[in-house]
Amino acid sequence: MQSLLLVTKQLRLAADVSQLALQDEYFVNSVSDDEDIEIMAKKDNVFAVIIDLSVFDDFGHVKNLIERVTKTFSGPIITFDNHYDDLKERDCFELGVNDYFSDYVDAKRIILRTLKRVKIYDEMLEDTDKAKRKEHFKDFEISLKHFQVKYKGEVLNFTPKEFNIFYYLIRHHDQVLSREQIFNGVWREDRDDGDAFISSRIVDMHVSHVRDKLKDLPGNDVEIKTVRGFGYVLQ
Repeated sequence: MQSLLLVTKQLRLAADVSQLALQDEYFVNSVSDDEDIEIMAKKDNVFAVIIDLSVFDDFGHVKNLIERVTKTFSGPIITFDNHYDDLKERDCFELGVNDYFSDYVDAKRIILRTLKRVKIYDEMLEDTDKAKRKEHFKDFEISLKHFQVKYKGEVLNFTPKEFNIFYYLIRHHDQVLSREQIFNGVWREDRDDGDAFISSRIVDMHVSHVRDKLKDLPGNDVEIKTVRGFGYVLQ
């Protein structure tokens, strides 16, 4: 089960937060000891850290704790206090926390703000992942998630093998590649066994199909050129 780490000494509040979190299928680990906090924050199933700023009498101690947690935990960190303090608020945000709230603090408000931060964080990760799984080359967009190539927004009718060849050539654009290199990169993942003549014919056939599809694209200036007696180069 997904977990939230709550740092507080307020046992009644911790129990209420835990009960509410279960409704959203989150388990709450409530801790107050420095060593336990750092150990728990490193666990893979912890999705947010919630810190009660009154957990220690000395705010300097709390700041030191936040500083240590931010070095090991990459998810959202939410802080709350019994009374508003503009200096504490400033210090918390400078240390990298994602939220600070005060005065009226109860379990509902803690869960509401925490799950909102978790959602924002998840969306940010999803957007980052999407960005990583898409690559661009001139007017072409390559989706690694869907094995799809778009030209100026239009999906191209590439077979899976044609997609792999085109993506391999794009990754090595302006570089002259031998037929053996292309074959190893697309079919055999750098293994060098197999019949060289057969592999060359396979590469030639699929490159020809990709080339024909590129020629039909209006305004396209990307082409696969033959390097006689050696292989191909995409420019």
